[in-house]
Amino acid sequence: MALIDPRGKLLGKINIIDAAVLLAFVLAILGFVFLRGNQATVAQSSQSTQPVEVDMLIRSLSIGDPDVLAPGKTTQVIIRNQPSGSLTIKRVKQLPHLIPLAMADGTVRNVPEPGDPYARDYIVTLGGEASVSADGPVIGRTKTKIGTPIEIEGFKYILRGSIVDVRLSDNQAQEAKDTSDR
Repeated sequence: MALIDPRGKLLGKINIIDAAVLLAFVLAILGFVFLRGNQATVAQSSQSTQPVEVDMLIRSLSIGDPDVLAPGKTTQVIIRNQPSGSLTIKRVKQLPHLIPLAMADGTVRNVPEPGDPYARDYIVTLGGEASVSADGPVIGRTKTKIGTPIEIEGFKYILRGSIVDVRLSDNQAQEAKDTSDR
């Protein structure tokens, strides 16, 4: 009996094209599993973990119960649409939502928005651990920089905003700066 018969079957039972597709599929899965795992391990071992604080600006939030964002609560964080673990709410600062209004004498004054008296802007300070690389802090697997879109999610809320400040302690910030200057 021949290895491949005249009808294109391997050992007379399996179509040769089907066998080739199955072999390619199995090799692709094995390559993804083994090679992907090694890259993540190398990247994680070259970074140190440091405490970090992130200020998040939430604009025009109408909220009935501001205690939902109470300091000390843990919240899930999504940075650049990537789940990035959880951080603790450290501080919540409420700002009035102001709009510019042109006055008759030509000056501009900021006044509370009359259309939505409940709208407020919030600066929420989040704290936790982050990996510090030469490019800056990394929360989860996402670089955390000013201007980056961020979401926080709790039991009763999902809030979107942007990062307006990222703080490390003084000696950690100096070490990161020294590393990037090299």
